[in-house]
Amino acid sequence: MEGVRHVPILILGGGISGMGAAQMASKQGREFLVLEAASAPGGTLRSLEIHGHTLDIGANSCASSEDFEQFLSHIGLEDKILKANALSKKRYLFHDKKVVSVGGLRDIIGASWLSLMGKLRIGIEPFRKRGNVEDESVASFLSRRIGWEATEKLVEPVLGGIYGGDIHYLSAATILKKFKVGEQQNGSMLRTLLKDPPMPRKIISVEGGFTKIGEAFAQKYTDQLLLETKVQKIEKISSGFLVQTNRGNFYCEELISTLPVYVLAELLDGELKNILGQLKYEELSVSHFAEERRQKVFDGFGILVPSSLNMKVKGVLFTSSIFKGRAPAGIRNMTVFHKASGGESIQKELNTILGNHPRQLLHTHHWKQAIPQSHIGFEQWKKELFAQLPDGMYLAGNYLGKVGVADVYSSGYNLKI
Repeated sequence: MEGVRHVPILILGGGISGMGAAQMASKQGREFLVLEAASAPGGTLRSLEIHGHTLDIGANSCASSEDFEQFLSHIGLEDKILKANALSKKRYLFHDKKVVSVGGLRDIIGASWLSLMGKLRIGIEPFRKRGNVEDESVASFLSRRIGWEATEKLVEPVLGGIYGGDIHYLSAATILKKFKVGEQQNGSMLRTLLKDPPMPRKIISVEGGFTKIGEAFAQKYTDQLLLETKVQKIEKISSGFLVQTNRGNFYCEELISTLPVYVLAELLDGELKNILGQLKYEELSVSHFAEERRQKVFDGFGILVPSSLNMKVKGVLFTSSIFKGRAPAGIRNMTVFHKASGGESIQKELNTILGNHPRQLLHTHHWKQAIPQSHIGFEQWKKELFAQLPDGMYLAGNYLGKVGVADVYSSGYNLKI
């Protein structure tokens, strides 16, 4: 086609899933090109340097995987991988106007904020009857299995911290797939855990912040990356796809989209556009604060706040405590995830949680469409989505069910094309 650049594999989006797809294509010796609308790859993996602090405004840590670490090594970051220190094992919740430890089973058994009846309800989980619905909310499933109190006070803050959404809306068949399936196969969550205990995953970051991944990728794949290239339309033609951009038109036989669904939907027509438009995203604000290091303060991975407290703050991560080189000597920084609000109200809530100490607000970023929400019926939604995909088109990204950095990378890397 005259005036149209031909590339066998076209990858839309240079975020971490697009990098995974590029790595897969490169490993197979395939010719490909990544189109990225921004001036640098990386997507939401962005970092800032402010007053000697390294701050991530997207993901702050990563439960790593072998494939992901091999990718980091491949792009030259093998010596920049930071492993979380022992403090990362210390996890906390905010209950009864105080910070409480939830680092292990002993903390749950001895918890004053969990009633005796709530603890007994957890204990009889193996004897509860199996459910009989294909999908239900996370709240419904967990309330059946371990009771409403443990669900609201213990599990909701954790899942709310990961997905930033409402567990009465999120799909148990997706978010808790292992336990939902295990309920039918093994009769309980406990038996499922005993039969298939979770493998520990190393928590990592990157020296200089996650933005270094995009920078290293750009250096490694200079000839396969086209920046400031915004896709304007995707058209399926008989032999492949015609992709129109602000920098000319491209033709490919195989098309991999790693674009967010709300972006991809605007580039398509018909039923596929309608299906993509059904997925919702939750908004989230990320603020960074700095304070002097003091003795006898809570330190560790972070503190989660139950939604039942109706606070703006959803969680606090002590990033500089678990990764070296993130703050000047004698100072620590913290990442605060919260509902959109002014800095003053967040400061007041931090005083309630951590004590009334001087803190400096370093930076705030608001993500209008932060985390995709795997709604009840999500698995059926995915089936309908993939059924509408034309031959030769593939999808990857955090909206397919998993939102961790390494898992999103794998959504692109593990594509079968």
